[in-house]
Amino acid sequence: MKQALLLIDHGSRREGSCELLSDIALMMRGRFGLPIVHYAHMEFQEPTIQQGFDACVADGAEEIVVFPYLFGAGQHIVTHIPDRVKQAASLHPGVAFRITRPLGVHQKIGEVILERMAESGGDVARALQHLHPSDAPFRYCPRCREALQPRRMKANGPELQACRSCSFVHYPDPKVAAGALFMLDGGIVLVRRGIPPAYGKWVFPGGFVDRGERVEAAAVRETLEEVNLDVEIDRLLNVYSYEDSAAVIIAYAAHVVGGELQAKDEALDAKAFSPSSIPWNDLAFRSAHDAIKDYLAHCV
Repeated sequence: MKQALLLIDHGSRREGSCELLSDIALMMRGRFGLPIVHYAHMEFQEPTIQQGFDACVADGAEEIVVFPYLFGAGQHIVTHIPDRVKQAASLHPGVAFRITRPLGVHQKIGEVILERMAESGGDVARALQHLHPSDAPFRYCPRCREALQPRRMKANGPELQACRSCSFVHYPDPKVAAGALFMLDGGIVLVRRGIPPAYGKWVFPGGFVDRGERVEAAAVRETLEEVNLDVEIDRLLNVYSYEDSAAVIIAYAAHVVGGELQAKDEALDAKAFSPSSIPWNDLAFRSAHDAIKDYLAHCV
């Protein structure tokens, strides 16, 4: 199914203020590779929601994911945007649509705030301690606020971001992710990603481990959050790491103990694939390919 992204904000009477959403649409196409991206404003300026929806359909979209570029779940989210999207969709029978949650409260927004603080010369050293090291926006020194420059600390080592004015060096550490592979109704449960990277691709349920969280607990939590299933861990399947990736993926074999399969957080779809119907050419990551292959070889 050919999918499109439609970004919607409130709109403004101020000339030029709506160009922000256009820039975000360009970023989603250029940086994240989404093939069909359009934007619309609720009021004051064009394109309208109807025009944005029409543009997605004109580009061949069979399903339109509507993202409200708003923070809170107020009346616009609850009533206005759904009503106008439904009206726009009524002119295109057969074209499916879904409306995501708004921006809301998300860790990434906090990271952007910290980055802006650093750019303005704010003292963010204490706040940066709460970020995973490889997430921290170290373009400026959190000690003396000077811009960081690449420096090779050892002759055969990698270039690191370092401060010329003090001794601070940013050592980027890997991220740890955990996931679970299990059977349901004779198939392996996979989730279709609703966020970049690998938007629209399939992967087993999983995500990053929180600081202080047990890895097995993270795999169970992420499975419940993404596909609405309670699982129990059976055993460690394998650990996957690659030279070109900052992530270390810890995969577990598990079994279902409750819940009903449903696409939830950050997911477009969730399905159980028989071993013969695994979408090998449409998997999100190399780790997904390797883990599913190991699971089929040792657990099925």
